[in-house]
Amino acid sequence: MISSGVLREKLQSLQGKKFTGRIDIKKPNGEEWRLYFCLSRLIWADGGYHPYRAWERLLAKYCSNLDPHLIDINKAKEFECWNYYLIVSLLQRFLITKEQALLLVNERIKQILFDIYQGENQQKLTYDLVNVEDNFPEESGLKNSITLLKIETVLEEVECQWQQWENLGLTSWNPNFAPIIKNPVLLQQKFRGKENTYRKLISLLNGKYPLIELADTLNLTVLKITVWLKPYFQQGLIALIEIKDKPLDITLIGVTNQNYKLTKTTHQQLIICVDDSLQICQIMQHIVCEAGYQYIGIQDPLKALPQILKKKPDLIFLDLVMPIVNGYEICSQIRRVSGFKDTPIIILTSNDGMIDRVRSKIVGASGFLGKPIDQEKVLAKIKSSLRSNKSLKSHNSSVFELSSDTNT
Repeated sequence: MISSGVLREKLQSLQGKKFTGRIDIKKPNGEEWRLYFCLSRLIWADGGYHPYRAWERLLAKYCSNLDPHLIDINKAKEFECWNYYLIVSLLQRFLITKEQALLLVNERIKQILFDIYQGENQQKLTYDLVNVEDNFPEESGLKNSITLLKIETVLEEVECQWQQWENLGLTSWNPNFAPIIKNPVLLQQKFRGKENTYRKLISLLNGKYPLIELADTLNLTVLKITVWLKPYFQQGLIALIEIKDKPLDITLIGVTNQNYKLTKTTHQQLIICVDDSLQICQIMQHIVCEAGYQYIGIQDPLKALPQILKKKPDLIFLDLVMPIVNGYEICSQIRRVSGFKDTPIIILTSNDGMIDRVRSKIVGASGFLGKPIDQEKVLAKIKSSLRSNKSLKSHNSSVFELSSDTNT
């Protein structure tokens, strides 16, 4: 059992003092967790990695029968602890039981404390106490308390989890990060004769879902799934990447000595790769997702155009030689759609000849990329293409404004 640590010392110092308020815990990069107390009992914990993803995950885990349309997100934006307010609201409307509400609160607090322990293990954190006179204000979302948890009881449970994580040598791997296949060719060799397992891995380890969510999907503990993947991490076949939170289109108003606002809205640019080779699609997925973009791989060229029209990607990689429909035809079809006349289309080819270049230019391709795939060249092409497209859009917008002014 862990017997020391800054977090434990800070929490133990509150016992017997009837402290009401919160502790703000910050990493050097500005990332922050918040622990809320009433009379030195834990009420709630928030912040850190993916607060909205965490909210969705816990609802799916403990309140799977709840209709999401009954959750008033717009009302919640008025409160600092928007998720706690929603739990109380659902309980008061008899949409969830007291047992479900307690599970939501307890699980979230334990998850935050575990993340803080891992943060302490990696770098120095800062701890700031913020006192609240009498009780939390209405706008905090904590006016009505569901439960008050003893600090020592919660700490013992979290420290037990962290001790297991530490004993199994997992401290380098964050359960909030998403696994992605780094070397699909070598990994496939490891699963020779187990094609079904390999296909399952390909579908799950795509850089979109953190370990903690994959554990729920597979009905496993996050400890068990991380232990199972550990050898592949160590061999460099699978990597963990940091991902963004799901977009939450509300403004969260915080209550501090100086009012602050947190707007949780994100937009990851989408890149589509059309190539009939599974290996090429997997390699491109690794490169694109690790760089922080969304990715869709399409192996069936007949499905390419409908998917592209539906998903509206920011950039398209297009294989030149495919069965039934080749890259020239798909590129020409895309360019016939007015909304895609400026979308960068990069041709993938192992035959980088002058005839191919001229023909590709005629059907509207933006550039070429040779095979075999090189990570640095792919990333350079992505950055230059997206930058050029952004400049083009800005220029077109300026031209429109000028022509509008001239006509007035």
